[in-house]
Amino acid sequence: MMNESFGQLEFRNSNVGRLINLEDLNGHSLLKKYDPAISGSPFINDEWVPAKITLAKGKVIGPLPVKLNIESSELYFLDSTGRELIAAEGLVKKVDCLTYYSKDSTRYVFKNGYPDIDKQNENYYYQVFTEGKIELLAKKFKYISTTKDAFTGEISKDFVEGGMVLYIYSNYFMQAFHPTKSFVLSLLKDKEQAVNIFIATNKINFKKNTDLIKLFNYYNGLE
Repeated sequence: MMNESFGQLEFRNSNVGRLINLEDLNGHSLLKKYDPAISGSPFINDEWVPAKITLAKGKVIGPLPVKLNIESSELYFLDSTGRELIAAEGLVKKVDCLTYYSKDSTRYVFKNGYPDIDKQNENYYYQVFTEGKIELLAKKFKYISTTKDAFTGEISKDFVEGGMVLYIYSNYFMQAFHPTKSFVLSLLKDKEQAVNIFIATNKINFKKNTDLIKLFNYYNGLE
């Protein structure tokens, strides 16, 4: 059930330093942003899903119906009147989808605010696999592919899946993930003995996301 009170909630717009109402949050629709002739979808979830939203100042609101655009890394949401809007940069810290899961039964959680790396800035939404001392993050993205038919000359455009790139965030440092035992142990060396036992007992595969999640959650739970 949609929260009927969120229309009165306020966001702080960090760009102009003023308080604005959620219902008045400036946004634009998908059709205004993209050529409607582009096939496919820029979203990771094509249907609206309920999510709890953590604001930049730490306040949690929702659930709100959301879609995450992974071509532009923007959060789309519906306000209390059903208008489709896009959250301005700097307003949202975390998106915790309540009923949306990946094929391996991992619930979708997205966060931003991480250090710049590669082409991603602090406003980029990463999928969060683990939280705590070690955060395993995934860059999931789409891009617009343009192709030209060799016979007719007709040009077509499509949203194309760009795959997934993993990162590690720990001790305020962001780095690319490498699926090797030596790299993983370098991250967990303060608990190396316990971690090695866990790896051997559970036959951890460093190229398998579900195993990495299990390992990092175990480490994050150690005292």
